[in-house]
Amino acid sequence: MSDSSEKKHPWIIPSSPEGTAIVRHYRDGSSWVAVWDSTGLIKLDPALTEADTDLWIAPALFDLQVNGYAGTDFQKECNREALRRAAQALHSDGCQRALLTLITCPWDHMLQKVARLREVVQGDADLVRAFPGWHFEGPFLSDQPGFSGAHEPRWMSDPSPEQIRDLKTIVENDPVIMTFAPERKNSVEAIAGAVGCGFVVSFGHTDASAAQLHAAIEAGGRVFTHLGNGCPQKLDRHDNILWRVLDETKLTAGIIPDGDHVSPSLFRLLHRALGPSRVYWTTDAIAAAGAPNGRYSLGEIEFDVGPDRVARNPKTNSFAGSALEPIEGIRRGSRMLGLPWQKVWDYFSTQPAQVMSLPGELAPGSPAGFCLLRES
Repeated sequence: MSDSSEKKHPWIIPSSPEGTAIVRHYRDGSSWVAVWDSTGLIKLDPALTEADTDLWIAPALFDLQVNGYAGTDFQKECNREALRRAAQALHSDGCQRALLTLITCPWDHMLQKVARLREVVQGDADLVRAFPGWHFEGPFLSDQPGFSGAHEPRWMSDPSPEQIRDLKTIVENDPVIMTFAPERKNSVEAIAGAVGCGFVVSFGHTDASAAQLHAAIEAGGRVFTHLGNGCPQKLDRHDNILWRVLDETKLTAGIIPDGDHVSPSLFRLLHRALGPSRVYWTTDAIAAAGAPNGRYSLGEIEFDVGPDRVARNPKTNSFAGSALEPIEGIRRGSRMLGLPWQKVWDYFSTQPAQVMSLPGELAPGSPAGFCLLRES
């Protein structure tokens, strides 16, 4: 592993509503002429000569798990102004698309929340671009200590295919990822139903046995939510959920690249074990991300964020989500892997898009959007 101490790190350059610039492509450093307007990238043509520029272009980041941002807690009633403020702050931090994430609560409340939020989002074209879909992390999770994480165990429940169909009626054809604990009763039937509805099925906050996990994968599950989290600090060294996930070959895992939720050494090991094509990065951000230090909510629970930018429950000192900005996730992940930022950018852009079967490549007219960056 190379020493990353001298590696350069990217900084987002705010782009004017329209413009033209000679840029370097994040993949190989080649020179291109980029033209954009208020709708996004409209031209990206090879430059006639090799240009001497420190301006780079890359697809915008895409976060599949954002519980809140810039002081806005998505678990609470969110009006258009609050959602626009969160979307604008995410955009400033390199992320032009995110899945609006709702966590464990009673199922009827979940349906009411998404119906209200969807009405707000659908009424604003900018919000539709910023929040193209949904992540439902709960309530079909493990209620066991450690595995329940920051979720409220009393609202955990077993899923049913009928509940999945009710959700489909509300979200229609919006992109959706659902996180399940496969050990819950009826989970295989519900997972198959979710896949049949066109949802992406993920696993997390689970202590599913190897057999339960395999059955859920056979039913169509193909992702794991923030691997290395949503489990107790102490695990059986011979048989635990980490080993079971890594022993499977069909799962793509989300990882939080902050160096706190997953230690740098485990971060590197997970990438080696899974391989570069089976990893994507996420912030799992709460309202504290993109906001000053202080106290913030995640639904019914409050968390403190101090100078170390870690969100902790003041009663238990446990983590809940993160205060990580997406571009900072790129910087930290780059340092932990000892790779230039250009080599890790896809973990937080094209690969999340691939998980959701959405466009993610850098191209004129693509809903993936683009970032202009300079190196520090």
